Amino acid sequence: MKLLIISDTHTDSIDKLPVIITDEAAKCDGIIHAGDIVSYKLIHDLMHINPNVYAVRGNMDPNLGDDRLPLTRKIELDGVRIGISHGSGNPYGIENRLLYTFQDVDLIIYGHTHKPFWGMIGGVHFLNPGSPTNKRTEPHHTYAILTIEKGIFDAEIKRV
Repeated sequence: MKLLIISDTHTDSIDKLPVIITDEAAKCDGIIHAGDIVSYKLIHDLMHINPNVYAVRGNMDPNLGDDRLPLTRKIELDGVRIGISHGSGNPYGIENRLLYTFQDVDLIIYGHTHKPFWGMIGGVHFLNPGSPTNKRTEPHHTYAILTIEKGIFDAEIKRV
């Protein structure tokens, strides 16, 4: 199973995403968006490319109700327990705060900082794809690909 991981797109249209993102979305088994979408239209458009979209609400997203964009989401895919949250507040210590948000997960996917990260903290894997559209102080726009097979997973941060 291969998943496209994005966050912090800050756009209202799929046309404003880099072409590589829509290309990857079509090739993957699913998409996880870790918030700061800005408009639900983007999620709607992504679902036309790939119907398996798991998204959460970020601090810049409209409140559309938890059924459409929850603040947090916990899913299990091919034996891997995944917590998804945009994150909030000061970027310093965000991973520690997320450890308290999710219990009993193998992987936490988050955004908010716009800084790509793939590593382990407190015995839990963390994946922040950065941003494909708003890199802030980072040198590159980024996204991630998560591969899962029979409970084993790995991720790769990719440059746009």
